[in-house]
Amino acid sequence: MVIKYGCVELRAIEDKDFELLLHLINAPEIECMTAGWCFPVSSAGQKAWMENFRNSDRSIKLMIELENARTIGLMALENLDWKNRTAAVGCKISAKPEDRIKGDMIDAMKGILGYAFEELGMNCIYGEILEDNLFSRKLSRQAGFSEDGILRKRVYKRGQFRNVVAVSILKEEFMCVKI
Repeated sequence: MVIKYGCVELRAIEDKDFELLLHLINAPEIECMTAGWCFPVSSAGQKAWMENFRNSDRSIKLMIELENARTIGLMALENLDWKNRTAAVGCKISAKPEDRIKGDMIDAMKGILGYAFEELGMNCIYGEILEDNLFSRKLSRQAGFSEDGILRKRVYKRGQFRNVVAVSILKEEFMCVKI
């Protein structure tokens, strides 16, 4: 299933995504803006991951492909909790400005939220954003997320503890802003 919303298609990971995914996991400028952490990944390690990765009932990862045929990143639903109908959302992008389309990331976010709420039956989608990641905070507000609070000094990056902003959106809130 391909999820289409606005100028984007969210699609399954393919072999052609190898270089972009390797870059997204290893790029220091991307890693420093995410709440999680990772180890350096080799080409062989990334190849093995791609050979074994399957979307599951706990984790869904989709590539963000634009209508101009450029693939700019990855959207994910993680920690899907089917009893409580919750999931965490995350994204990583890397693209030259000339490869982007105005509004591409809000379309990608609304596309995955629509899928989560309308197809999977989720009730609440949440996320954690580093406090100084202004791009992701703006994107979450545009998509209708509420900032639920600050998790103080929760993430250690580049030698210091950083605050994390907890965000969430409920199904009924999304249905009001989805247009």
